[in-house]
Amino acid sequence: MATGGVSVCLKLFLDRRDLFQNLLDLSKRQHELIEQEKFSELFELLSCKQQILNRLDVLSTGQQPVWHSWREDRDQLDPAIRADCEAALAETEGILKQLLNAEGESTNLLVRRRDDTRRQLEAIAQGNRVHEAYRDSLAPATHRRLDVDQ
Repeated sequence: MATGGVSVCLKLFLDRRDLFQNLLDLSKRQHELIEQEKFSELFELLSCKQQILNRLDVLSTGQQPVWHSWREDRDQLDPAIRADCEAALAETEGILKQLLNAEGESTNLLVRRRDDTRRQLEAIAQGNRVHEAYRDSLAPATHRRLDVDQ
């Protein structure tokens, strides 16, 4: 791998790490917004996350030769440069694990809120049905007249 290839690899690995760190930071903020029920801000945050995902997609699709070079030539690299590359990859892996956990927590929180809302709506609907049933059964009785001449 040429020296230029090494710097391209390291730059790619560092750029990916930084983008995933940005995603993790946004995911933590996302969880806070869900807890605080600030859904309009959440939509803005999700838009920012989508932009980062788009950048990651562009980064990964345009760099296939770099990944191939890394797999093929990493054993011949200067130990310091290889260590930097491997450190960036290891940091990225750690960030990805945290990101997966953060996204899972946010998803679980949203599911719990959805289920709570569904239960509340079902309780309201059940209450309305009970109210309708009582109202219907009382309506004819309130319009009846007692004929005392009979």
